[in-house]
Amino acid sequence: MYFHIQLIDNPASPEKRDQSRADHWQYFDDHADKFIARGATYSDDMENFISSVLFMEFDGWDDVRHFIDNEPHNKNEVYKDVHIRRWNKGIDRTQSEFPRQEGQVGWYFRGYAKPDMHEKRMALLDQHIEYFAPYDVDAFITRGGVFNDDGSEWQGSANLICLRTRDAFMEFLKNEPFYVNGLYDHLLIERYKFGGRPGQVV
Repeated sequence: MYFHIQLIDNPASPEKRDQSRADHWQYFDDHADKFIARGATYSDDMENFISSVLFMEFDGWDDVRHFIDNEPHNKNEVYKDVHIRRWNKGIDRTQSEFPRQEGQVGWYFRGYAKPDMHEKRMALLDQHIEYFAPYDVDAFITRGGVFNDDGSEWQGSANLICLRTRDAFMEFLKNEPFYVNGLYDHLLIERYKFGGRPGQVV
């Protein structure tokens, strides 16, 4: 089973991140085989850290909850909110296999679906996949749908993509079938930075 995890930073206690950073990195290294992608989101100017976003594979809910419960930053109360959602892996690769180039600008895109959009999503799915296909080779880091806990109902999207500017991202989005046809209630678009220790490829 695949999961998307949002770890929202607590700006009231920034010192706690430094306290548990080494243990956090080691914990993630110890679970490297579980990651599809991981990194951090920021304001557009990259000055303000907002959250960590993870895309992971586990056998089930008990395993992903155990992972998060024992994550050093989480135990140290670095995060003010933790969101775990079912997710599907739309590209058959991990972030470590993504072709990286100098000057790439990453974006985290979280689309929150309006209620009862599952059937409409299924009707548009082929168009959606066709629209994304040209971006799958060297723009999408990873992408996929967000679902309810048992995986039976689509509730939105969680994607990582490299496009040079926010304007370029909005240009990409404006003809995307789910967006054009009003499936989303609201969107979250934040700058994305690859995770890992300095110099580490994850």
